[in-house]
Amino acid sequence: MTETTTEAPQARRGRTPAQARLTAILARLNQGGSVSVAEIAEEFGVSDMTVRRDLAELEAQGLLERVHGGAVSLQHGPLTVIDDVEPLFEARRRLNSDAKARIAQAAAGLVAECQTVAFDLGTTVLAAARALLSAEPPAGMRIFTNSLRVAQLTAAATVQTYVPGGLIQPGEMSVTGPGAIEDFSRYYFDASVIGASGLTADGLFDYSPEEAAMKTVYIQRAARRILLLDSSKFRRMSTVRVADLKRISVLVTDATPPPELTQALDDAGVSILVA
Repeated sequence: MTETTTEAPQARRGRTPAQARLTAILARLNQGGSVSVAEIAEEFGVSDMTVRRDLAELEAQGLLERVHGGAVSLQHGPLTVIDDVEPLFEARRRLNSDAKARIAQAAAGLVAECQTVAFDLGTTVLAAARALLSAEPPAGMRIFTNSLRVAQLTAAATVQTYVPGGLIQPGEMSVTGPGAIEDFSRYYFDASVIGASGLTADGLFDYSPEEAAMKTVYIQRAARRILLLDSSKFRRMSTVRVADLKRISVLVTDATPPPELTQALDDAGVSILVA
């Protein structure tokens, strides 16, 4: 499943933040194994020196290896990058927005005929809920979510929506805590749509223990577990290991994972859908 964009590189110039540029470099490495200084400079309208500084920063973090004229992905073993601080929701929403839109559209197609769907937290999961509503979900579909943003969308569209009782986390606008876990542990779902902050051969990861506990409920109580993850999160870890790869049914992403991660996913029986 592919999508093309008509926006020329020149139209994006002057408004691409450095972090988005770094993420784009990593995504290209995941896709093709190498990047060129000249190509990145041309696409983002920056100087070769700026791109070289970007590559030097990413190399210092252990994310790539610089070579003459560009950089290549690391070839030896899985990359372990630990993220301890979760970016603000709005900052995450803007990052990789095109890729997330493609992922969301593909995910919506996977749950379009389900009767009970659980939606986790995160910007890509929220986009998937929006894409599902655009496709006119079947009559009688019921949505279960601890995301107040998702609940607001689905309830406004008159889709039967359930939220658990518990503590509201203001930044993520999520409901967490023992009460929320107990509420949703009583249900079974046809599918759950899950987000994560990182994915390695060891499993999927998240920042918050409280939110990770709700993800565990979605994984345990769903017949099909659909993980939405853009390629910038490959080979990244954070505070909490949520589950091993065998607990995931489908990974929906925007690029083929690096070879060692692809092999681990295949060994775990996870289907990969590249949007």
